[in-house]
Amino acid sequence: MAEVTNLASSIQIYLRAFFIPDNGLYSRQKWILGLINLAAVVIFWVMSSFLVNSLVEDDTYRKPFFITYINTGCFSFYLISYLKFENLSISQFIEKFKQDYDNSCIKYHKQEDEEGLVSEYGSNDNLSGLQQSIENSDSTNSTNTTNELHIVDSNVYLNDEEIGIYETMKLSIQFIILWFSANLVTNASLSYTSVASQTILSSTSSFFTMIIGYLYAVEKINQNKLVGILLSFTGVLIVTKIDISEDQDNNVDNGNNNLTALWGNLLALSGALIYGIYTILLKHKITIKNSYKERNLNTHLFFGFVGIFCLIFLWPIIIILHFTKVEVFEIPHTSQVTYLLLINAFITFVSDFCWCRAVLLTSPLTVTVGLSMTIPLAMIGDWVLKEFVLNWWYIFGAAVVTVGFLIINKDEEEDFVRD
Repeated sequence: MAEVTNLASSIQIYLRAFFIPDNGLYSRQKWILGLINLAAVVIFWVMSSFLVNSLVEDDTYRKPFFITYINTGCFSFYLISYLKFENLSISQFIEKFKQDYDNSCIKYHKQEDEEGLVSEYGSNDNLSGLQQSIENSDSTNSTNTTNELHIVDSNVYLNDEEIGIYETMKLSIQFIILWFSANLVTNASLSYTSVASQTILSSTSSFFTMIIGYLYAVEKINQNKLVGILLSFTGVLIVTKIDISEDQDNNVDNGNNNLTALWGNLLALSGALIYGIYTILLKHKITIKNSYKERNLNTHLFFGFVGIFCLIFLWPIIIILHFTKVEVFEIPHTSQVTYLLLINAFITFVSDFCWCRAVLLTSPLTVTVGLSMTIPLAMIGDWVLKEFVLNWWYIFGAAVVTVGFLIINKDEEEDFVRD
């Protein structure tokens, strides 16, 4: 009975973790919560892939740009939840934004002045006197006040770790193009290749994430991670090879279909590259320099701004694509297509938020390698819904990818969990 009570208590604690600020969680709690978000992303992304594929594969509604525009624009609803959680009216939100903008300007000018003073002092001047006076002052003030000073410093760091409204807005502007482009090429790739191939190639973003993360000092490279990446990549190659060979056996016009599949695979691969860049840059932006600490990003506010800027700035592209005949704008012909679009928008609305939370709570490499777990789920979906024939090489490839993820997750957890 006691074990059941303890289990129920543990479940309650981690469920409550969904509704409290990240800075109130231990790093191990953050990691587990991030993995829960990652599991949700895996399920939702495969569902979304099948919905988009059913719309564009047979020309039912082949509008990848418009579908991406609707999905991303729906993120603006996160501003409503932000205002509700913060108990702010629109006028209060605007006033708070102005205050945060003014504070950012003051902080920016203050940093410039400090840098100017340092440069004016010069590296050739003798700093020993200044350093000695600081040490004497510290030794005098630290008498019997160690705990008090620690508390003051903690409050200062806490304020510095909060990302304000204005900076969140700037961050969303910087990433809207990358975010939209990644979703666009991913949706477009489903017009030319299968869900399994698209999912497999998208999982190669782990390779790009590791390299870019190392360059930005966000990720470390060691033997275990290299083994995990190679295993994941090997599994991807195995399943991709099987998928291509089956397409050649089942299709009559192999030349045309091979070129179409190649184009779809290139789009999916480019989406993986953009996702890798976006993931690392997001983590890099919230990480405090020369520290393992991270600033707190309000994901509701961030995604709300992403949705708003998508609706405001990207609608002219729909008109351009229409008149150039690249993507002619059309209202959905049937209610079934409309329902599929709305369901897909909702899935994207939830899954991409969970993805961002997973990146912030765990690590970019863990999330991107973890997305390769969509492979077995996508294969099962193709097998059940489209009657694709699976063989033992498919299963073996998925198993190799799974082992690669487990190795990466264990090694990354050791790097990022410090309880």
